[in-house]
Amino acid sequence: MCGIAGMYNFKRGNLYENYFSKCLTGMHRRGPDDQQLWHNNENYIAGFVRLSIRDLSINGRQPMFSSCGNYCITFNGEIYNTDTLKNLLQSFGITYHSSADTEVLLYAIMHLGIEKAMHITDGIFAIAFYDLQRNRLILARDRVGVKPLYIGMHENGVVYSSQYDHIINHPYCRDNNLNGGSMGSYLQLGYIPEDAGIIEKTKLLLHGHYYIVEEGKVTTHCYYNYGSATKHADKHKLEEIICGATQSQLVSDVPVGTFMSGGVDSTLVTYCANKKQAIQSFTIGVNNKDMNEADAAAQFAAIFNTKHDCRYIDEQVFLPLIQDHFKAFSEPFADYSSIPTLLLSAFAKEKVTVALSGDGGDELFWGYPRNRKVPALVPFYEKNIWTRRMKLLWSKAKKPAHTDISKHWNKTDFAGYYYSALHITGAEYWLPKILETEPLPAYHYTMLKKGEQQDLSNVTSVMELVRKMEVDIHLQRILLKVDRASMFHSLEVRVPLLSNSMLDLSESYNYKDCIADAQGKMNLKKLLAAKAGNELAFAPKKGFTIPLDDWLRNVLNKEVTEKIMDMPAHIAPLFNRKQLQQLLQQYMHGQTAAGWLVWALYCLVQWDAMHKNKIAA
Repeated sequence: MCGIAGMYNFKRGNLYENYFSKCLTGMHRRGPDDQQLWHNNENYIAGFVRLSIRDLSINGRQPMFSSCGNYCITFNGEIYNTDTLKNLLQSFGITYHSSADTEVLLYAIMHLGIEKAMHITDGIFAIAFYDLQRNRLILARDRVGVKPLYIGMHENGVVYSSQYDHIINHPYCRDNNLNGGSMGSYLQLGYIPEDAGIIEKTKLLLHGHYYIVEEGKVTTHCYYNYGSATKHADKHKLEEIICGATQSQLVSDVPVGTFMSGGVDSTLVTYCANKKQAIQSFTIGVNNKDMNEADAAAQFAAIFNTKHDCRYIDEQVFLPLIQDHFKAFSEPFADYSSIPTLLLSAFAKEKVTVALSGDGGDELFWGYPRNRKVPALVPFYEKNIWTRRMKLLWSKAKKPAHTDISKHWNKTDFAGYYYSALHITGAEYWLPKILETEPLPAYHYTMLKKGEQQDLSNVTSVMELVRKMEVDIHLQRILLKVDRASMFHSLEVRVPLLSNSMLDLSESYNYKDCIADAQGKMNLKKLLAAKAGNELAFAPKKGFTIPLDDWLRNVLNKEVTEKIMDMPAHIAPLFNRKQLQQLLQQYMHGQTAAGWLVWALYCLVQWDAMHKNKIAA
């Protein structure tokens, strides 16, 4: 796991070598083991920082060149099916000079072409591939966006990096204005979605896409779109596929462990990993029986015979980590579960350099409570908006305490309702009041709306829509969180449940296979029950959450209120100051449930102070 940064000018020009040297130094947490910078003395510069995982020798250094010298690659991530790729490349007579996956990927793109190479490659990656003869740059991200890659666009060329601050502080972008629509999107979702940036002419590249930069333009190409598989895997091979995916991701020349919370997904990953090799698992425990999953994790560890480490912490341990959150995220980010993730990553890094996580299971197999509510809503959204409103009023009159009209009143269709269900607490009610601009809809939501009209009489079709929105919109926030929190501690986190084989397998499942008895992910739970018993596998979900409301209303009250109300002059015009003050007053007095939105506003101001205009050219 590493970090990359670079620039491609459309014509010969300043390559800002000093600037990129500073970027690499500032990115040392992503790659503490080595850093290199190369340019062609004309229009392209590529930088790399390395966290050594495979082939720890200098042979794995990047930027890496083909033996002919015509191709250059920098790559952040891991490729798990290098043996498959090598078999496909046998006829080209390649002599490899390392055991690094980077070299295999370099030749795969060189000989197979970017489209075929992306379809075949199983891994997590952000790639910059430069063709010296054609003067062409290719940028690419993995299927579901595990590894980040940002871009800034200018009339003279493009800048790219694993970190957003490298883009917004570059001379090409540093004077660009804030994008009010993207800020609104951030305050809705808790992160800035793909194909958008809070600074004009910057963005996070789309997952499942590659970009070709040449001849003064950037073209976008989609190579993977979740939900469009034409061939489905055999769902009866769930254990075989999940264990195969997990064990393929154990490849490493440094110690590997797992995050094991005591929940279903991470526990299954730990079980599968431990079948192949003795694995070290990590859990955080808290002295609160309603939140603590450490006991369950310990029981699973005993059954699977893992070497298990648990660290009990007090809630107050998390408070100082707020500053680490602001340091770790160089773009505005408001998922406060980053704070326990930062602590877990620091804990695991004491003994391992690679950790496997269970992220993705809820999105692929309808694991969230909101997923289970959808089938009952389908008949409601089949009706026109006026009939729906009459029904809402009737329900409100009959059961005023149990009917929330606001969730559905202004929604024109089901997709709009479900998009709002992915918003952070407080955004739906307060954003129209405090924000002076319209939020920009997430790219994948816009594409979904442009597609064919969903058949609301077909619950299966609606549930597929729900799953796609979870993967393309909600999951992205989780992946951003895990990447930044783990990289802050130079820990590589891999996600077996999001491997190519698991993505393909998930599409063979109907929601009825996964939702039963008011529970989701039943396929995964049944598999875990077969290994560890029903009592553990079907235990109610717990999980530690930081006491955000308590912090914001007490110890952080003065700090948060002052920071938000005294926000910088270039941000303030985007907000209605009077409504902002009302939000804070009502929230601090416990009159409105908008803690997540208040936290997002606080994070926004702190991001601006910490990351904007901080790298000199």
